[in-house]
Amino acid sequence: MAIFDSTIFRDLSGSVGNVTAYKLGDKQVVRAKTFIVRDPKSLAQLKQRLRMKVVVKLRWGFVGVLPLGFCTSSNKACLNGFLRENIKKVEVDDDLNVTCDLLSLSLSAGELALPSIRAEVRVEERQVVFRWERQPLMPYMFKDDRLYGVVYESDLRKCRGVELGTRGISGELAWKLPEKWDAGKLVVYGFAVSADGKKASGTLGVCRS
Repeated sequence: MAIFDSTIFRDLSGSVGNVTAYKLGDKQVVRAKTFIVRDPKSLAQLKQRLRMKVVVKLRWGFVGVLPLGFCTSSNKACLNGFLRENIKKVEVDDDLNVTCDLLSLSLSAGELALPSIRAEVRVEERQVVFRWERQPLMPYMFKDDRLYGVVYESDLRKCRGVELGTRGISGELAWKLPEKWDAGKLVVYGFAVSADGKKASGTLGVCRS
């Protein structure tokens, strides 16, 4: 607040921008408006914020494969794609308890058809054995589409992408776990990417250990 005596601005009143002028007795007063930021924190807002927090945290465990699954080298585009595909897969109840089925997560998105991929976690052998089947060629399925498996260790929150083969040829591949990974804490996914790397399929939740 400022008090001034000016023959030019005498009897000035009203507001301009964030400043209000008025008379207080025989004094001319100028006061800046007070801005109040309202944050009601409604239940709906709290739920959405919690969903965002969970999805952003999950995203860091998959950063190595998101550029492949979303066909971009842009970290921002990968983050936006992961948020878009997964925000509704995080459930928050009225007590703000969070549940999320890791097997339902999307690590890729696009118009290609889902691949035919299966996997078996062999805990004692510390291996994931992938099998994939040749698919008939049709729109959104091409014989040179590259197939990928993704293995996620949920305790360490780390993943590895595994190139399997192509859609046009059936095959099998055994992938050995890194030394410190817990074979009982794995979630396995699969998706397809076009030969030029510009298109991808959605994500197939294959299995968990």
